[in-house]
Amino acid sequence: MNAVVIPLLADADRRVLEAYFRGIEDPSLDALFDAMGVPAEPYVSRLEVAVAQVLLESTQDELPQWGMVDEHDEVVLGRHAFGRAEPAGRLAFVADFICNINWADSGPGMSWPEAYHVFRVPGFDRYVVTASRDSSDACGCTDNAIGHCPMDVSPTEAAKALVQAWWKMQVDGWDQGRWACLFGTGLIDADEAERWADEVWPPAVEVDEDDDGDDDSAAEDADDASASC
Repeated sequence: MNAVVIPLLADADRRVLEAYFRGIEDPSLDALFDAMGVPAEPYVSRLEVAVAQVLLESTQDELPQWGMVDEHDEVVLGRHAFGRAEPAGRLAFVADFICNINWADSGPGMSWPEAYHVFRVPGFDRYVVTASRDSSDACGCTDNAIGHCPMDVSPTEAAKALVQAWWKMQVDGWDQGRWACLFGTGLIDADEAERWADEVWPPAVEVDEDDDGDDDSAAEDADDASASC
């Protein structure tokens, strides 16, 4: 840790980030998570959700949002503003928007977006990548940190490694299919996003049936020729 930078952080933010980078699931942080409004039982760890809320707080108005008007003409939103355990510190975290994918369309106006951001975290010399959705339906939370790595590579290299690891985890866990389309790009363009996906979900190789037939015929002819000798 950088002793000059750390005092610029709110104490609560420092505790959350220290636990995350050390890989510690500290039960003593539960009260802090409650104060931050972290869901009690997300499908990922509460620590990962807390890290995302710390880093994304200043950019949360730009994150995916789902909404509808119910039968009482009330607006229902999929995500709500993050809570804080204490006032923010003097250090603001700046994100690079990577891209926003759509996992699928399950109906008219019912998409499943997931936006990714990469953060430089000064004082800890780490990159963190976050994933953000328009509601808590998929993961039990709207946002979570999906991984971190040292700042000895470029932001794009860090983003690629961590986003692909997140996708691969889902492929290995429940055979997650490839995302359907892109809703937006930032750090990478559409072609690069497709290349990242191709490495996780390799395109199917089409077999030319005519070529197969020719090969089989050639093999049969060769066998016949051998038999006649």
